[in-house]
Amino acid sequence: MKRSILFLTFGLTAFISCTSKEPKKAESSITKVVLPPPFRYHNSIEVTPGLTFDVLSWGRGSEHVGQYLILRSDSADVKYSTISEELEGDITDSWNMDLDSDGNPEIFIRAKGQDKDSYFKLYIHEFSEGGSSQELKFPELTSSTKKKYRGKDSVYVKEGNLFREFPLYDEKDTAGITPVERKRLEYTLKGNRFDIHELKEDEN
Repeated sequence: MKRSILFLTFGLTAFISCTSKEPKKAESSITKVVLPPPFRYHNSIEVTPGLTFDVLSWGRGSEHVGQYLILRSDSADVKYSTISEELEGDITDSWNMDLDSDGNPEIFIRAKGQDKDSYFKLYIHEFSEGGSSQELKFPELTSSTKKKYRGKDSVYVKEGNLFREFPLYDEKDTAGITPVERKRLEYTLKGNRFDIHELKEDEN
């Protein structure tokens, strides 16, 4: 009888010990894709079923200078084309818009460089239905704004419009420590020309 009680007690203790252990955390199923050299960035943008743009950057010998590629794949009409241009900085984002509402997609590529003049770069190409393209030049900041600009941009799309926000600093504050104001710009596109509207604090 004593042996039975001892065996039962031992078994119960072992059961409790085993079941009190914390469950193992499930391993993440997300796999980080590492691009083979010389490629540094890749994003696939499906505009419509069958029409996809692949944005890539590549280069050897320099970490922050190279070229970008836009590969246009029209699998419906079996047409393929490529754009290759100089890239200053590292691509941080890319997306598709139709800012002028003409039915032709624009591919936006945002890059960030290492110096003040390249903290914010937008490379933009508009594509026609047939596959031809034109590069659209994004407007630079005015000379007076550049004196107070230190980067730290925020770019976003709201209700089909493109916005850019960034802090401004005193000209003597070259390190960009204490902002003195914030500038908010709205960009519209007419043809191949951008118009800029500066928003006030009370404007949404």
